[in-house]
This record gives sequence, C-alpha cells and structure tokens, in this order.
Amino acid sequence: MLNFCIAEVRLTGGAGPWEGTVEVYTDGNWGTLCDYDFDLNDARVICRMLGFGREIQFFPRAKFGQGIGKSLFSYLSCSGNEQNIGSCGYRTSSCSHSQDVGISCVRTNRLETTEGIRLIGGTGPYEGTVELNVNGQWGTICDTNFDKHDADVVCRMAGYTRAIQAFSNAHFGHGNGSSMLYNVHCSGNEDHLDSCGSNGWFSSTCSHDNDAGVACLDSDRKSISEGVKFVGGTGPHEGTVQINVNGEWGTICGSYFDMNDAEVICRMAGYSRALQAYNDAHFGPGNGSVILSNLQCSGNENIVDSCGSDGWYKTGTCAHSTDAGVVCLRNANKYTTEGIRLVGGAGPFEGRVEFNINGQWGTICDNSFDLPDAEVICRMAGYSRALQSFTSGHFGVGAGPIYLDSLQCSGHERHLDSCASSGLFKISSSCQHSDDVGVVCLSGNRTDVVQGVRLVGGFKQWEGRVELKVNGQWGTICGYSSGFDIDDAKVICRMAGLSTSGKVQVFPNAYFGRGTGPVLLSGLTCAGHEDHIDSCGSNGWYNTNSYCGHQYDVGVSCPGNII
Repeated sequence: MLNFCIAEVRLTGGAGPWEGTVEVYTDGNWGTLCDYDFDLNDARVICRMLGFGREIQFFPRAKFGQGIGKSLFSYLSCSGNEQNIGSCGYRTSSCSHSQDVGISCVRTNRLETTEGIRLIGGTGPYEGTVELNVNGQWGTICDTNFDKHDADVVCRMAGYTRAIQAFSNAHFGHGNGSSMLYNVHCSGNEDHLDSCGSNGWFSSTCSHDNDAGVACLDSDRKSISEGVKFVGGTGPHEGTVQINVNGEWGTICGSYFDMNDAEVICRMAGYSRALQAYNDAHFGPGNGSVILSNLQCSGNENIVDSCGSDGWYKTGTCAHSTDAGVVCLRNANKYTTEGIRLVGGAGPFEGRVEFNINGQWGTICDNSFDLPDAEVICRMAGYSRALQSFTSGHFGVGAGPIYLDSLQCSGHERHLDSCASSGLFKISSSCQHSDDVGVVCLSGNRTDVVQGVRLVGGFKQWEGRVELKVNGQWGTICGYSSGFDIDDAKVICRMAGLSTSGKVQVFPNAYFGRGTGPVLLSGLTCAGHEDHIDSCGSNGWYNTNSYCGHQYDVGVSCPGNII
C-alpha cells in the first residue's frame, strides 16, 4: 500500500492527552484505527507524533470508548522508527468502532515509564507493597512469577542497593489503583522494570490479593544484617540468636540449625568459635519476626548472607517456639576449656573431673568413660599419665552443667576437643551428677607409678605386708581368691631390694595384719622376671572392686639376702 499523509493525530477518552482511542485526521476527516495486528511499534510512532517520550501500551476493543468517523486503517505495520504512521504499511479497514485501538504514552519526555515508585504497608520506607506511578496514577504489580531478581530491580528503582526478599499474596496489604504489570521477569541487573520482560503495562487482570511486595536493604551496606546478639543466656556469649535487619531485631528458625550455622553466627558476634547449637527456643523465645529458616552454612562463612537458606523472611510455619540458640566460646583460646581441676580426692592429682567453660565449672557423664579418656584429662591437667578412671560419682557429685557424655578418646590426644563425644551440652537424659567421672593421675614427672615399696608387720625386715607408695600415699595389694602368687612375690622382693634366690613365700588374707590407705592393686599377674610391677598385668591401679578390703591384704617373705 502506498504511503499516505496523516495531518493530525489525537487520543480521546483517556485521563489526559497522553492516552485514549487513537483518532487520525486525513483528507479532511477524523477517523480511527482498527486493532488488527496493532502492536507497540505502531503505538511508538503515534506517541512520537504526539510529542511524548515513548509508548506504554496499546489497548484493543475500544477500551477508551468508540471514536468518530470511519475506521480508516487496519493491519498497521510500523517498525517503530517512523516519524509518521503514514510511512507505515496498512490496509483499508472494514472494522467497526468496537475494534477501535487505543494507546497510552509516557506523558513527559522521560525515557522511563514510571514517574515514581513507593513501598507501602511495611515497617519503613524500605519495604511494603510495590506501587508505581504511571502518568500520575498509582498502581501495583501482580505477583505471578515475581521473584528476588524482580525485587532487586524494584529496590534499585526505589533508591536502595539491593533486595532482601520478594513477597506475594499482598503480604503487606492491598495496594491502590489498578494492577499495572503482570509476569515480570527480570535478570536482576536492570536499572528499571522497562528493561525487564513482562506481559506489558496494564495487561494484568490480577486482583489486589496478588499484589507483589519487597523488602529492600535500607543502607549502602553489602551485608543484610546490621548486627547479631544473644538473649536469655548466662552472658553475652550465649542465648537465642537475634539478627538486626533494617533496624529491627528478629530470630532464626531452629529447624535444621546445626553447628556449622552456629559457627558462622558466633563469628558474626565476634567470637572465635561455637560450642553448641540449639533449636526449640532452648534459651527462650526471641523478639520480632522469624526472619530466616533452613539455614545451610558450611561453617566457613563470615556472615549468614553467604549461607544457603529459604531466604530472608521466608520462614513458612516457623514460630518463636523453634528459635535457634548458640553457645559461643567467650575468649580467643585455642581450646574450649578455660581450666580443669580434680576435686574431692586425696590431692590435686585425683578427683572428680571438672572443666571451666565460659567461666562456669561443670562435669563429664560416665557413659563409655575409660582409661584412654582419663589419659587425655591427666595430660590436660599437667600430669604425665593416668592411673585410673572412675565412674558413678566415685569422688562425690559435682554441681553446674554436665558438659560431655560418651567420650571416646584414643588416649593420645592433647585435649578433649580432639576426642569424639556426643558434643558439648549434648548429654543423655539419664546423665545425673551421680554419674560424674573421676580420675587418678600420676603426680610428678616420673615414669614409674610406684615411689616405694615396704614390708610391714613381719618378724624380720625381709617379710611382711606388702605396701606400695603411689602419689605420696601408702596402700596395699588385694590377694582375694588366689589373686597373688609366688611370681608376683618375686617381683615385690626384687623391688624391695631383696634377693629372690631362695625360698619366696606368699601370705594371703592379711597374715601380717591389715593395712590402711587405699587398696591399690588386684588381679596381679607377673611372670616373675619383671623388675617392676608396672610391667605386670593387673586389673589396673585402684580398680579393685568392692570385695577387696584390707582383710585380703597380701604379704610376702623374701630370702634374707639383700641385693
């Protein structure tokens, strides 16, 4: 079709000269355009002819009312670069006025469609239902496919650096005006919604029940959280986790919250490491909203922004009854404990095991506790080795928390931090202070346990009740049920500096009288050639069972010669 000249164009029936039914003046008459194949390129040329910056949308079926005159042209085919629609392809129209096309133009020379943006219904200007001003009218965005990428662009338009979260279903309440945009799909890098895909302006049929909302970061910070604090604990190093976002404190849902997450939280709070993670509001419910759930940190992150999660404010059915809590190590020590002590024994080398963690003394439950665990504890306490481990509150019951349960050390570790266990504070419900563990360590830097041996109560110096000196205290050997024989006696004689060449005798059942002090050994099994009973088998130091009283103290008679 040959080009024609459109002398004048106008828009009628709209809110202003920038929108309405398209009417064109040609050959001395006004007429309309049919909506067949009419698109935004055609609208762009008409808006240009009217002196407006750009097109917003076209509307079929006489949305702004029927025009006057005849329906002049149909199947308009502009590229969008023309100065006059007379330069575009067309067909003569046979349409009725019910198919008159209308358009909406940007009423100024701006490049952007919107004149303004605001967020309403939130706790501050940085969050709320999204409202856009187009040609002086406020309207909303439909939440269909609206996501965090779209929210990033909205927040950028509103003057914020980034979005925290996108919301649907009128989370902040219904907006005003009409629903202006539908099926927005931004990459997140755009500066304006005009650069994003969508079904076009004013194409939405959504109700305000589907208004989209956003929460934006209200400052130029890179991180979303402004601070972290713990409430409800015994000090600032422990408690329910509360995070400050946009000036408001909120909590973390405890579902799936674990030690890796706690490590990051403690690091954010300025502590070197986490000691324990809790859920189910262990320290009591927090305040504000539950703002994070399903946190998935590796433990190496410096801030929770870098961890996976369901997203800020996307917390589902989480309530404060599931608030997460942590215990952090309050100092910069390499190890968890600030101190160790042995309480209730005959000296500092033995007693109930107590640890100081974050200024509070506590104990260990005796499930699986054995000599390798005691070895590590004695090493921590400054002793060379352990002589025995004790269970069932042997040295009395402690106070304060029970810190550990099911300890499983190999015996070579320098600290309990390197041993497997149920985890700090993660103890069996059956653990009570009546189950507190104890140890006896070898005092001093000796390698031999026995400091001395003597024979007491005999008629001669080479015979008598066997007494051994361990950790400065004299004690005896149990001989219950033939538990001590000639081979054992030979080693005792040798340790006492007496000869074993000749007749060596054993005297059971306190033949030389009952001793005092502890019963140190039972079940001794020497081969007879050893120089020291440390090299012999036994039930272990102090592990003598309840039947080994002093009525079973053993005695020996050695040959009279002194070596």
